[in-house]
Amino acid sequence: MNTQPRRRKISLISALAALAIALPLSLQVAAEGTATSTTAVVGPTQIVRVPTPTLSDRNRLAKLNLDFAGTVGRSAIDVVVDSAAVKTRLKRAGFTWTVVVEDVEAAEQERIRADKAYAAAKPGGSALPSGRTTYRTLADYEAEMATLVSRYPTQVRLLTLNHSSLEGRPIHGIEVGTAVNTDDGRPTFLVMGEHHAREWPSAEVTMEFAYDLLQTGTARTQNILDNARVVFVPVVNPDGFEVSRSGDYELKRKNCRLVDGQLPAPGACALRDNRPFGTDPNRNYGAKWGGPGSSFLVDSEIYAGAGPFSEPEVQNIRELISSRQVVGHISNHTYSALVLRPPGYAADGLAYDEELLRSLGDQMAAEMGYASIYGWQLYDTTGTTEDWSYSATGGLGFTFELGTNGFHPRFATVIPLYLGHTKKVPNGGIREALFIAAESAINNARHSVIEGSAPAGATLRLTKTFPTSTWSGSTFTDTLDDTMVVPASGSWTWHVNPSTRPAVAAANGTEAWTLTCGGQTLPVTVDRGELVNVGTLTC
Repeated sequence: MNTQPRRRKISLISALAALAIALPLSLQVAAEGTATSTTAVVGPTQIVRVPTPTLSDRNRLAKLNLDFAGTVGRSAIDVVVDSAAVKTRLKRAGFTWTVVVEDVEAAEQERIRADKAYAAAKPGGSALPSGRTTYRTLADYEAEMATLVSRYPTQVRLLTLNHSSLEGRPIHGIEVGTAVNTDDGRPTFLVMGEHHAREWPSAEVTMEFAYDLLQTGTARTQNILDNARVVFVPVVNPDGFEVSRSGDYELKRKNCRLVDGQLPAPGACALRDNRPFGTDPNRNYGAKWGGPGSSFLVDSEIYAGAGPFSEPEVQNIRELISSRQVVGHISNHTYSALVLRPPGYAADGLAYDEELLRSLGDQMAAEMGYASIYGWQLYDTTGTTEDWSYSATGGLGFTFELGTNGFHPRFATVIPLYLGHTKKVPNGGIREALFIAAESAINNARHSVIEGSAPAGATLRLTKTFPTSTWSGSTFTDTLDDTMVVPASGSWTWHVNPSTRPAVAAANGTEAWTLTCGGQTLPVTVDRGELVNVGTLTC
């Protein structure tokens, strides 16, 4: 189906919105040539709970292209209702609902009051590793990461990701580990937050785990610091987060791509008329990009973007994972009380490493009192972080859908979520689940190992290039390219992902890494849980 003329039509509207020229909402046109969901608001924005007892119900609801807030288990899906048209669409599709938030804006004002009262009652700080008593701002994250680098110069280094945001903000993370500035062959464990702007706890727990590793001082934390590189990107989507966190539009989900292929005008993203626009970062990853669970409607909350990896925020995570041996990662979101594992699309069947993924997912979920499920058991999705990363690298990636009380509930509720001090989970919590994920990353049985000898100081490179398919069947080129430096002893060990991608292994095929040292090149085939010694490299 040729959608280009329809995309041009919607792009014109987006351009007008970006210039703050307000068209009557009834004149906006969707990608299918019908009026969009952004009709006039009647009454306050609400969140309603729609019963979805079966997978068929959930996928049928997903096809209505509504703004999903979250779920409570899998028996119901919460939907943001910002217009009469949303309820009409639900009713015509045969769905019923109950109202769980009568007035989103009033509820947000109540949260602000409650958070101020909580902070005032905790002058000595909270039980969190950082002692925080309020949600961080973007400036707070930047300042705290810089402080950790200053405080722990041999254990923390600041990372500036390759691409600034659409509004020109540098996107930062930190890398944590013993002797962090050495370029050795330890495996990488990645923790991310804030793909979706309104999901503030996703960044909070990411940052708290960094404090935990650096401050706790136990044998357990030291084992992780000594044997892994842990990378934290608390805010993947800083532009959207700034809009949400500043109060301009606290329900902001997507990034600030108002018009495909164009940068937004200064301040345009926060304008009321531009609220519907943006790309969903967690539908913009390349594997099966543009399939079920995403949309080509630019005003949809699950708009997939102009193409795979079209957004700089998503390019950053792609390039981070592609240039390191990220053997495990957690992408934090809110809310549903779920641990999701690949695949996101039911017809893909079980992942090649299903037994391992299920075992690890179940173990982490138990510590949080959550359910552990395939991504598609919630509803079909494509273009997500872990589906691309698993297909490209074989790294074990999961999504945590944190809590059940909204996108960013009262800050006081985040503390027991992280520490596990709840009636359902007296110990454990998100903290323990992240420890389990980090320890999985340093478990040699769960990734691959290559070793050998080479001249001290030589740079080794591992590369692999292959095509990855979008939903339509078109392909793009993925390249994995990583380096390490041979230590003074001349003996080196490199913890890597399997050389054969899961889909190739499932078809009984094999692939090799290309290992290069100086002018010497050789293929290396290594399976998960396998150690291969390549002997002496002369470089």
